Amino acid sequence: IGHRVNQIYDVDNKTYLIRFQNNEEKNVLLMESGARFHLTAFDWPKSVSPSGFTMKLRKHLKNKRLEEVEQLGNDRIIRLQFGTGVASYHIILELYDRGNIVLCDHILLILNVLRPRTEGEDVRFAVRETYPVSRARGQDEEDAPSIETLKKLITNGKPGDTLKSILNPIMPCGPPM
Repeated sequence: IGHRVNQIYDVDNKTYLIRFQNNEEKNVLLMESGARFHLTAFDWPKSVSPSGFTMKLRKHLKNKRLEEVEQLGNDRIIRLQFGTGVASYHIILELYDRGNIVLCDHILLILNVLRPRTEGEDVRFAVRETYPVSRARGQDEEDAPSIETLKKLITNGKPGDTLKSILNPIMPCGPPM
């Protein structure tokens, strides 16, 4: 946080590098749609010519300062904010299933999306649509069941039911948890 975007590269069609600089300090952030994001010192191979998605990221993010990194709710969605106020842009990185990388403006209007798609009839991940932040799991405390509800479910469980099979449908986290 506080570093400026120096350049953006694509490694492949779902992996991107953002090179940051702050005075003499340089860092590289690797973002892989659906899998990971982390700082790296490895010299990743870069595409000879940047993709259209990379060019759009460069256009809006170059020289912008990284202001905030936030996890949406307790879901596997990360929001990176570059710049402040009406001049801010957001990268929303989805780290589940096949994942997605979405570039949004200050009101979370989608400017570009790596993998356009729809979820049901109401939710569209496409240019000029608003990113549905509210669909992230765990946005509200109401997502977590009360102690009384948990006790009731466990008490009313059938013989042979596992704790996983009882709790998984109502918990705001995945099966491994």
